[in-house]
Amino acid sequence: MSCLPQHYANLDDSQLFRLVKQDDIKAFEALYSRYWSDLIDAAYRRLQSREKAEDIIQDIFVSLYQKRHTLDITVSLEGYLYQSLRYKVLNMIRDELTRTACKKKIFFKEQCKNDSAEYCDAKELNNRIGRVLSSLPDKCREAFLLSREQNLSNKDISLGMNISVSTVEKHIGKALRILRNNLRDYSFNV
Repeated sequence: MSCLPQHYANLDDSQLFRLVKQDDIKAFEALYSRYWSDLIDAAYRRLQSREKAEDIIQDIFVSLYQKRHTLDITVSLEGYLYQSLRYKVLNMIRDELTRTACKKKIFFKEQCKNDSAEYCDAKELNNRIGRVLSSLPDKCREAFLLSREQNLSNKDISLGMNISVSTVEKHIGKALRILRNNLRDYSFNV
């Protein structure tokens, strides 16, 4: 960042963001300088990766700048940035877990192909999961499948289903409990 005029340092966040909305790049640089280091530290504590932390913070500030004309921040700017960080970190962790699960699923399928007995067990398990899922209440099943098959965030699911995020979480939790109870005799954790 370039050297910023002193008067930007004396402005509070809401004043700076009003200037950012008026395309004042120096005001944006002042906000970036004010929060970058603390946000990086917070992201690093959660991710244990400097590179991932920097990527997330960069994404947050790029998004803030791109949406500057339409963004209506109802909380403090600092609160908005930390809330954005929370969502980005959770999404990154969820995506990494999904990738890991997919890799395990591919490995599992390959292992099953090598052993017909295991393949039959996997097929039986898959059929059983299908039966359990089809027995779920419609909204519960829909929320669970959107989460697990479409990899949508709870917020996106809530918007698509026109329900609250907490209701989405309850539906997914209920689906997982039912699956867990119905798959107890298999030697893995759901």
